[in-house]
Amino acid sequence: MVLLVLAACGGEGNAEESTNNKKSSAYVQGITDTEILVGTTGPQTGPVAEYDKVRKGIQAYFNYVNDNGGVKGRKLKLIAYDDQYQPAKAVQGMQRLIEEEKVFGIIFPVGTSTFSATEELLKESKIPVVGIGTGATKFVDPISPNIFGMQFNYANEAKLMVDYIVNQLGAKKIAIAYQNDDFGIETLEAALSTIKKLDGVKVEKEVSFLSIDQDYSAQAQQLVQAKPDAILMLATPVPAAALRQEMYKLGATDIPFVVSLTGGQDKNQFNLAGKDVWEGVITAMPFASYESSDHADIDKYTEQIKKDFTEEDLGALTQSAWGTAQVFVEGLNRVEGDLTWESYIKALETLENWEGSIFDSITYTSENHYGNTTLRMVEAKNGNLEPIGGPVHYDPSTGKVTYK
Repeated sequence: MVLLVLAACGGEGNAEESTNNKKSSAYVQGITDTEILVGTTGPQTGPVAEYDKVRKGIQAYFNYVNDNGGVKGRKLKLIAYDDQYQPAKAVQGMQRLIEEEKVFGIIFPVGTSTFSATEELLKESKIPVVGIGTGATKFVDPISPNIFGMQFNYANEAKLMVDYIVNQLGAKKIAIAYQNDDFGIETLEAALSTIKKLDGVKVEKEVSFLSIDQDYSAQAQQLVQAKPDAILMLATPVPAAALRQEMYKLGATDIPFVVSLTGGQDKNQFNLAGKDVWEGVITAMPFASYESSDHADIDKYTEQIKKDFTEEDLGALTQSAWGTAQVFVEGLNRVEGDLTWESYIKALETLENWEGSIFDSITYTSENHYGNTTLRMVEAKNGNLEPIGGPVHYDPSTGKVTYK
């Protein structure tokens, strides 16, 4: 297991050094007079090392905060373990963060299967976990007091996507391609239940695949033969790009191709699929792209990422991580009195329609730990993700979709 201990300068260290640097105090774990220790797990190496951009986005924002005085005089230190997207390694990393590194909180642990493996440990420890890197419903409904979502909920996203396909694109016959795992099945079931409630709308074809598949030609053939008005693709980045390539070979890119944000929100899809191949794909983002946004914090984000890492690291993953880190820090700043796990959780639950991050708005209450419930539809054009209209809000309590 690879460990990176990242301080304000973004440098490397090791577990022994970070442990020895902790000084005893009357504070809760992970807090000293000068420091707040924060932990995360996620892939830094291996087949999905692209997700190491999450670590980079968190670190960049922590560096920005530290350069501007820290949080009430304390500097933020991120300790990141590489789990290579393997559940067993995620459990090992999380145990070390809580029991050996004694971090104050966990931020943006990446992945549904890896978080599922660590969920019970985290619940039992009661350590605050902010911005889990999965939109699976089971982690936020019913609520676990110490676990806060951030990524747009998979089931809610599927419902929103169906609404968009039917009411904005005018489709009546829909084909669905879904990833045959927990993520894909949850989104599929939500899409199917939504479609069943719509008069005159039907599912023309369902095709499945595994994230490790290499050949998507059969699925593409079946989709084309179904002659749908639109295709809804529920996938992670590589399969989304691979299926689009097969559709391109068949000359079928005129069929509206709507991809879940997990598989389409990053501009790297142009590289994975090919610029001409990805052209025209419709997807969603949980915020306005850094290239088109006029948000006050976007310049800070782009400048800090380029300063600490490279321009190639700009994109949805680092942007999402930066926004999640903003939420984590806002919770710290809202604590009144002693900083404890209980006071921090209470402070987070005062974020109601908070617009102080690069997300459109974030809400946490004692009854709602979803976090983000607003998306922006975008279309792939000329190597960019161009906005289609304004924010689209999904209300989990009513199921209502609102186009702003």
